[in-house]
Amino acid sequence: MSRAATLRRWCLGLGWCAALTLAGATLVPARAQSFDSVTARILALEDSGRGRPFDAAQALEALLPATAPHGAQRLELLTVQGLVLAAGAPADSIEPAATRLEAWAREPGAPNAAAAGSAAKLVRARSVARDGNLQRADAMMQEVMATLPTMLLPRERFRYIFTHGYIKDHAGQLEAAVRMHHEVLAIADAQGDPWRQSEARSALAYSYYGAKQFERARAIGGEAVAIAEKADDPVSLGRALTVVGIVLDSLGDQLGERRSFEAAIVAARRAGAKADEARYLANLADFFLKNGEYRIALTRAEAALPLARDLKDANIEMVALANMGLAHIALQHLELGKRYVRDAIAIDEGRGSLTGVTDTLEELGTYLEKAGDLAGAASAYHQHRRLATTLLRDDQQKSILAMQEQYDADRRSRELALLNRENEIKAEQLHRRDLQQHLWWLLAAAFVMSFAVVGLLYRRVRQTNRQLTTSNEMLKVQGERDPLTGLANRRHFQSVMRQLADDGKLTGTVYLVDIDHFKHVNDRHGHSAGDAVLVEVAKRLRETLREEDLIVRWGGEEFLVVVQALAPDQVDTLAQRMLGALDRTPVVCEKQRIAVTASIGYATFPIGPALVRVTWERAINLVDTAMYLAKAHGRNRAYGVRLLHARDEASIEAITCSLETAWRDGQVALTLLQGRTPLAVAA
Repeated sequence: MSRAATLRRWCLGLGWCAALTLAGATLVPARAQSFDSVTARILALEDSGRGRPFDAAQALEALLPATAPHGAQRLELLTVQGLVLAAGAPADSIEPAATRLEAWAREPGAPNAAAAGSAAKLVRARSVARDGNLQRADAMMQEVMATLPTMLLPRERFRYIFTHGYIKDHAGQLEAAVRMHHEVLAIADAQGDPWRQSEARSALAYSYYGAKQFERARAIGGEAVAIAEKADDPVSLGRALTVVGIVLDSLGDQLGERRSFEAAIVAARRAGAKADEARYLANLADFFLKNGEYRIALTRAEAALPLARDLKDANIEMVALANMGLAHIALQHLELGKRYVRDAIAIDEGRGSLTGVTDTLEELGTYLEKAGDLAGAASAYHQHRRLATTLLRDDQQKSILAMQEQYDADRRSRELALLNRENEIKAEQLHRRDLQQHLWWLLAAAFVMSFAVVGLLYRRVRQTNRQLTTSNEMLKVQGERDPLTGLANRRHFQSVMRQLADDGKLTGTVYLVDIDHFKHVNDRHGHSAGDAVLVEVAKRLRETLREEDLIVRWGGEEFLVVVQALAPDQVDTLAQRMLGALDRTPVVCEKQRIAVTASIGYATFPIGPALVRVTWERAINLVDTAMYLAKAHGRNRAYGVRLLHARDEASIEAITCSLETAWRDGQVALTLLQGRTPLAVAA
């Protein structure tokens, strides 16, 4: 995903932070809606806390003595206060609020103790979602929803479902998110609270945007804007305008997108919502960056930075610094720009956000390449590649652990079911013994019944084991295929390498193919067009290569090809054929013609002249560096490592880290092939 798409999703996600003050809920029996002065004040602070969370939290604390200990009003007040803090305060400020609710829940015999425990979990789920751990937040919300009383006030039910819908949406479970947001929309319309009506529509519009139903998203977002304008609610208006701007970007309406973002900033300033203002400024800076208006982007990012620092919001500060750095680089202020980007990366590194670091490095490489700093671009791309590989490996390990946990859970369930059946048999046997002296004539029947039950259990266990074996085999096949292109994935590649690599050393020719400017395809034509390009590239590679050659979806827009037993003159010919196959005709998607080219790095192992044998990991690092050299020198070309003067793997690793320098020094001989151009050889 491009920085534009990532940033915009991120900004909106945190924009909903304040909206999640809606999520405060009290688990109390159904009762009449009593809007006395205290309750009315709590609800008013819930509304105002969306824009000014710190002020609202302090006002709620001052209101605490007016509520009865362990009463429904105090529970609602503490829950709303906790979620207001979770929306806009640092993590250390959220913890005391959750701890206070948990202490209530642990008090023996305290009224509403179970409700306070659920409220504490809700606050923690909100905080966990803000930190980005949506899977855990979803699990916490499912636990709370499982114990939700059937009779709740409408505003309470609204809070629960809105929170769960937000988490489902940002976890990518769009079908569930749309269903939940429709439910809260019906509740909001029935209650008639304008700010809830507008926020519910904005959330639903964003879910439709995620599902790529852009026209429907625009219509519902427009309803949210109209309701907020009529109610003179600048907080809701700013958020609704932001959603509309995001949708207009996907529809290609850049003028409308800009107007929406600028109007959102005006609304946030009128509301005094500093955090919203900073996020909207970051959105607008990103818009100007994407459209090449770098000086304007710089001024917007510079305006967002002091706001972020006043709020102590590391997320917004990181984005502002990154946008400032990229704008400076585009304006040829290279060293200043690099310093700002490094400061942004340092924030993500300090928070442990490796995904954010990889996105920023990739964007840094793109901007440095455009600015003519090819050495800096190659360095940034190389760092991005290494970190992306580490992240992918970590994700694979997490997936394997998750599969293992699911398998263990299924096994425990089967063992528990079998134990329960065995206990039933034992109980039947004890009962038979008690009646034995009076019911001898039932002994034979009871024995036959017990035998039948044991036999049935045995057959069922065998059947279950067979089904589990079949499922595991199917999972293994599915786990080694990329679902979009049908090509092998990394897991399958590693399995094949264990068979093909002799003592861990690779024999054969390795090509690494990277689609040029793939982010621009997603930004300009949409992700469905990007998927179509990936599918077509996979098809063209299959048509170019032999059936026995290994083609791997290596990650994102990269493809790995491993070919055995090629003659030296066929190695370059195959690379040229792949370049020609990819750029021969545009890819057509929904009447759009998308030109496709690629950058390729390749080499044959063992590598000459000393025929040094290397592991497949080092082999891929070498062709990866050659591929980035092709990207840095203009794209739509291939660099093949023909000769590499090294004695061992350690020497190859050292040369790989500075391949272009080694080429100039005569340690490496490269072959340069160009798409749609005659063959050229680099000595």
